[in-house]
Amino acid sequence: MVRGMLCAAGQSPDRPRALAEVFRNAASQTRKAIGWLYGVTDTGDSGLFPCEYVAPLSSARPHGPSVSPTSAIGARGDMRSPSEHAPAHNGATNWVEAKDHVDNLEDHAIEQSNGVESHMADGKHSMLQYAMFNFRESLDRYEMLRDQNGSFRGSLKMLEDLKASKKGKDSDWTWKELAQLIKFSKSPIKASLLNLESPELNKLAIDSFLSIMRYMGDYPMSKNQSEVDCVYSILVSCHKIPALRDEVYCQIIKQTTSNKSSKPDSCQRGWRLFSIVAAYFDCSENLKPYLFKFLEAAAYDKRRAYHGTAMVCLQNLRKTFKYGGRKNVPSIEEIAAISAGRNSKRQIYRLPGGTERVINTKSTTVVEDIIDEICGILGVRGSTEMDEFSLYCIVEGDPLTMPLSREEYILDVTTELIKNGHVFYLIFCRSVWFFPLRLDNPLYVELIFNQVAPDYLEGLLLVQPQGRRLPDPMLGDIARIAALLHRAADMQHVPSKDEVKYLLPKPVLASKDVKPPHWVDLVQRNWADMMALTNTEAKAQCLDILQRWPLFGSCFFAVKWIRNENVTSEHILALNREGIHFLDVVTHESVWMYPFSEVISTRKVRAEDGTLYLDMKCGNLMVQKITRIQTDQAHEISRLVRQYINIQQSHQGNQHGGAPQDVTLSRNLK
Repeated sequence: MVRGMLCAAGQSPDRPRALAEVFRNAASQTRKAIGWLYGVTDTGDSGLFPCEYVAPLSSARPHGPSVSPTSAIGARGDMRSPSEHAPAHNGATNWVEAKDHVDNLEDHAIEQSNGVESHMADGKHSMLQYAMFNFRESLDRYEMLRDQNGSFRGSLKMLEDLKASKKGKDSDWTWKELAQLIKFSKSPIKASLLNLESPELNKLAIDSFLSIMRYMGDYPMSKNQSEVDCVYSILVSCHKIPALRDEVYCQIIKQTTSNKSSKPDSCQRGWRLFSIVAAYFDCSENLKPYLFKFLEAAAYDKRRAYHGTAMVCLQNLRKTFKYGGRKNVPSIEEIAAISAGRNSKRQIYRLPGGTERVINTKSTTVVEDIIDEICGILGVRGSTEMDEFSLYCIVEGDPLTMPLSREEYILDVTTELIKNGHVFYLIFCRSVWFFPLRLDNPLYVELIFNQVAPDYLEGLLLVQPQGRRLPDPMLGDIARIAALLHRAADMQHVPSKDEVKYLLPKPVLASKDVKPPHWVDLVQRNWADMMALTNTEAKAQCLDILQRWPLFGSCFFAVKWIRNENVTSEHILALNREGIHFLDVVTHESVWMYPFSEVISTRKVRAEDGTLYLDMKCGNLMVQKITRIQTDQAHEISRLVRQYINIQQSHQGNQHGGAPQDVTLSRNLK
């Protein structure tokens, strides 16, 4: 296939004149040979070719999704005004200077640039090409000629025809004029850069350009207007009307290209605005290759003044295409921080037991990023094993908690909670227990121990059949664990009688099989082995014992099993790698059990009185049964069942070298 000839940005000054001459010669031939087009092959050979073998470099396509301008402008957007945000509470110091991350960005750029240099120099997808085929002023000057069946018959409208109307001008004036369309302008535009559909959109495009100029300091602010207002107006317009997104991207590219502003920080602020917009919105498929090419060229060239910020823009845009972009308008604090060059915030993440990790969180940091980073510290590397961990947002006063979706942006969550005055904690923990423990990592041991110890002391891990005493091996385990718990608390003395009762599971204390003095004696006998252990080693040994218990690694829920309209029974629902277990409330013996391989679907149902139920369809192709339970935690149970099935299938797929099978679990809530 032959490609039509266009001038790419960055070519020598003599190139436009040479191209004009080529077009002039080709024009006279084309008029004599209808159905033939001038083009260049991949080998560099040029000439006239049959039109069916010539492909244009690009073509004008709609900019963004098709949206009715009138209805879209009148529609109420979901984004909230920054004026609705609570004032920043001494949070400015939490934002980190961008220079702290420049070295990493540059290293990343060096690594990637080696593989993209040839791609960057191929002359394809330059903004000059995009402007030629998509900018309003360019479309008014150039036209693509098609025959009746829609195929291309002619090349661009001949340049000499345009030149004839500009007597006395140099032959390369058209290229200079085209290049000016994508270069910095000191004055507001009089019409949108792209050929938008309606006068309403055109006016919004002009207003957006003014907001960009004001944010960059190239146009005076209106009365009582701030840089936050400028950013907000741009974001809201793009949120309400997706057709404007390509236009805004083109405007920012224009104002950051060959920036000749009298304001020394104009271009820098333009790039920072670029990073904000790239964190929120994608673009059309038409603009996408040109936008990425523009950012890659700026980011991978260390000679450029703002290559570090360009790399941030590129990473933000990639995140947006992957995760969908930010959903809530940034806070005043965030916009002010980014405008000042601070592109990440020191956010606290808690681990079970109260351990805190401070992680620099960027505008585009998603939950998955935090999980991956903490898992790396824990020594968890495999992607399937990482799926066992979740990030929860615990809000004071809210009894129910759900893990955050892996695609959620951290600052979307925290900004909304801060605005509403909520006290909250972001807690990282293990939610699924499929893979074996990693007892060689101190932080991993600390995290898992602090998750397991409360369930152990509550007696949830203990299976104690009615009317039967605990077997001797379990008595030995309980006594040794009690001594280990005492050492894990960094105690140096022999546990006393009063201390021992806090080291045993609650059901054991109520049991009459073993008297309290005997428990004290059993625990103290194990103490001699504990003195040489560190508290971390004591915790690891404790976990090593418990992981052999059948209910270890279970998530427990209090539920009512609805057997029929008149019969209900209370149970503890335990989810672990073996499946779904209905446990006796007192003895913790398994009354009924479904392996995950038999779970077909789950469905949440809310009755008219507000009671929440979870229906689980289990069985096989021949026999299926629906089990209904009543619980306020139906959402979390359904999510965990889905998570276990996905991890098991992914693990089986990895073992057999194939992709995991699909699982269909209903997420309907009626």
